[in-house]
Amino acid sequence: VGAALIGILLNAMTIIDIPLLYQNLIKAAILLGAIIVDGIINPRDEQTAQQGDI
Repeated sequence: VGAALIGILLNAMTIIDIPLLYQNLIKAAILLGAIIVDGIINPRDEQTAQQGDI
């Protein structure tokens, strides 16, 4: 779902003639925002935070 939304967003930005530099900045900001929101919504618990042998 996320990849489709990014694809639609990039297609729309191309159609409205946003320069490629700004397209990449917008895409990076959206991806970074999604990672931050996911980290807030789904925090790591003690079990997943422990690092050890895999």
